[in-house]
Amino acid sequence: MHRAASLSLALSFGLALAACGNVVVPAPGSGDTGGGDGQGETPPTAEYSVQYYPGPDHLLVRKADRELDRCVQLNAITPPLVQTGLDIEAPEGWGAAYVLITDRAADCEGPAGTSKGRKVSVTGATGTLSWEAGPSDYVLCNISVDVTATARGEPEAHHLFATGLSIGGDCP
Repeated sequence: MHRAASLSLALSFGLALAACGNVVVPAPGSGDTGGGDGQGETPPTAEYSVQYYPGPDHLLVRKADRELDRCVQLNAITPPLVQTGLDIEAPEGWGAAYVLITDRAADCEGPAGTSKGRKVSVTGATGTLSWEAGPSDYVLCNISVDVTATARGEPEAHHLFATGLSIGGDCP
């Protein structure tokens, strides 16, 4: 089956491929260096997840920050769009479509576009998004994100930082 045909088929069924699971990443400076006895360590406050939607292809990287009660979402798309204020380096043929911040960490749990929290106006974002191609068109491996987003009315910038995320179960 050709890629275009498989994309049409996927769209007609409303297919959305999601990561095999969420990855919990300690917040920078949380004091958790790993390998401790669990005594006196700060629990992780950020949980990352990724979703992939075909036709046109979208990759959604989400950070649920339980401590600040925020959901930060980075959406990349191919073909790329030119977006003012977003300076995010992405793989060739891809670009950042938007960064969305809501005042509800639980917004990172549902499908894309189902945010119930108040949306915060993102004024800019910089950083990198990368991955390795998997064995098929719909498998992305070793997704890494290092993006800092600023928003109007937020006391500090939001930093998305995670490595080793993947879409699909066929990653080495």
